[in-house]
Amino acid sequence: MTSAVETFRARAEEAQSSVHALAGWPEVAALAIALAGDGRVALAPSLARAQPALLAWLGARALLPDAAAPAASVADAAVGIVRGALAVAETGSVLLIEPDLADRCVSMLSRALIQVVERGRVVESLDAVPGALAEAGQPAYASLTTGPSRTADIERSLTIGVQGPHAVHVVVLG
Repeated sequence: MTSAVETFRARAEEAQSSVHALAGWPEVAALAIALAGDGRVALAPSLARAQPALLAWLGARALLPDAAAPAASVADAAVGIVRGALAVAETGSVLLIEPDLADRCVSMLSRALIQVVERGRVVESLDAVPGALAEAGQPAYASLTTGPSRTADIERSLTIGVQGPHAVHVVVLG
């Protein structure tokens, strides 16, 4: 029988996400640095508070949104890192519950995005989403994301990365 993680990987890859199984946060930092090249790595403030060691592992490459101008401060960051509340196997989607605009700016304005979801938070179906939203209380922003941003609005030609990250990497942690 196929596990929820295996099903999630298959569906997420169909949606053009890259899926990585990593043991811990140091490996997440190493992946971010590798993907960023010479660029900076933006961290969602809620993630930086929950995982302060990430700032140390990223060193001078780390970028936190400026509270006064979060969008301008992280726009076009090479890589952004956010925490996903759930990964949904049936769709290959990640539920992002973001408490404030600064977190949202990291997930929407980085050129490439790393969404980190704990292995135990990979669920079979969308039926688990209402419960996760209820756990979060009244989040400022919540979205189900599936792969990189895409649109066919321009002359019916599929374009990737116009309205969000052009590349999405999902890390299943643990």
